[in-house]
Amino acid sequence: MEEKEKMKILYGLAGEGFGHSSRAKAIIPYLEKRGHKVKVVTYGQAVDVLKKEKYDVFEIKGCEFVFEKGRLKKSKTLYKSWNNFFDNIKKSKEIYDLMLEDFDLLISDMEPLVSILSNWYRLPLLSLDNQHRLTNLDLNVPEEYKIDFEMARFVVNLFCRSADWYIIVNFANSKVNKKWKEITFQVPPIIRPDVRKLKPKKKDYVLVYLSKKDRKIVNLLKKIDDNFVVYGMDKEGKEGNIVYHKKGFGFVNDLKDCKAIVASAGFSLIAEALYLNKPYFALPLKGQFEQMLNAIELRGAGFGDYSVGLKNREVEDFLSDLKKYEIKLKKYKPDYDLLFKKLDVVIRKVKNNKS
Repeated sequence: MEEKEKMKILYGLAGEGFGHSSRAKAIIPYLEKRGHKVKVVTYGQAVDVLKKEKYDVFEIKGCEFVFEKGRLKKSKTLYKSWNNFFDNIKKSKEIYDLMLEDFDLLISDMEPLVSILSNWYRLPLLSLDNQHRLTNLDLNVPEEYKIDFEMARFVVNLFCRSADWYIIVNFANSKVNKKWKEITFQVPPIIRPDVRKLKPKKKDYVLVYLSKKDRKIVNLLKKIDDNFVVYGMDKEGKEGNIVYHKKGFGFVNDLKDCKAIVASAGFSLIAEALYLNKPYFALPLKGQFEQMLNAIELRGAGFGDYSVGLKNREVEDFLSDLKKYEIKLKKYKPDYDLLFKKLDVVIRKVKNNKS
């Protein structure tokens, strides 16, 4: 693409958690290196993360998840997010001024305002996330999760119902629904540069990452004849077969050298574990179907297993089957640069449509 054909891009991303901002920290430099100008629309944790990288950030209010006793409260989450949406309307003058920048392409990573602006201003929209697995892929969902599945699909459609193109990030190779086949690209996850440069080893311990303190799980691990390094209990020290660490820089080294992982079913950590060929036992958070789907796909691909009510026997069975998972993981060799290639395809399509 010639210099005069470089794009102005408005990139909206969800601000809760660090998965979306981690993805943005890889995509934005790629776009900027190719000469495109990127303006970011986000909220919450992502604001500080991306401002620290010196990106051009327009701050809004967005979806905030409400948890009570470890379970996602859907009604309270929707209520809070709905109120935040109306707070954004109060910034209409600033949003109007923002859109005077004459963007060529809008990208939404589960950020609904950018999707709405695409419709209002009739600008091309690329949806780039892992959540549209629920709407654009043919998924084999167990019967007991069908209601949660349909509710999650409804929410994803609320955030972004009709994009011009979809790039869906997925560690499992599911089939694209024929309705969306012409405009949907399925690609492997983006792996952070500091993880891609790691040289993994296999030491005699299991890495455990808890998103919230859980004494019940720790007590269960104490009864298993193996060694565990546990993050998430906000303490340092050793108790029998368990070494505790607080969250920090040491986590990446422990991820690199562990023989397996027991953790919540977050998409980014699963993706990094698979990149490093680490078998994964997932503990999906209650009420979050996206985590449930990650766990289902993990088991279906043969890279690990999951539990929704952890028992000693399940962890022991997982650890006894590590060889089986390792064999499967050695055959997992996706093109980790495919997302960038498909991003270039979309940009070329935008350029051609403008000609």
